[in-house]
Amino acid sequence: MKRLLAVLVLVLLAGCRPGAAGGATGASASDAAVQQFLFAANAEDLQAMSAVWGNQESPTRDRVSRQELERRLLIIVCHVRHDESRIGPAQTGEAGRMLHRVELKKGTLTASPMFTTVRNTRDGRWYVEDLDLRALQPLCVASAPSRPATRPPTSRR
Repeated sequence: MKRLLAVLVLVLLAGCRPGAAGGATGASASDAAVQQFLFAANAEDLQAMSAVWGNQESPTRDRVSRQELERRLLIIVCHVRHDESRIGPAQTGEAGRMLHRVELKKGTLTASPMFTTVRNTRDGRWYVEDLDLRALQPLCVASAPSRPATRPPTSRR
């Protein structure tokens, strides 16, 4: 009985360590990292976005403050929210990076930014390292809330 309890405790502890199934970051493949990032951005799920945004050393959320992370991700959400997406085939970039041309459609607008992914040297998982926000600006502007028209003040006499 003691032996069974000890094994059970070890299994539970192994499941609670960082990087275990529930807390794993990164993706198993380069295109999967882009796909997960886009899906999370459309859902406005900053936690899921932060799980696949990083570099060869660590997820971005491990290197910046929570406030800074959320600010950056909210800006990205504005740019990448879309109605349809198509991830192009991977092209080899510098230092093992992979480049994906992604076509995003939002209403009648289309943008084709480049996403750069990189494999983490510690866990072998893939992360979105960079994306071309300039190419996505038209989509962000289109989703910006419009301000109500203001009326000039009327004078009463």
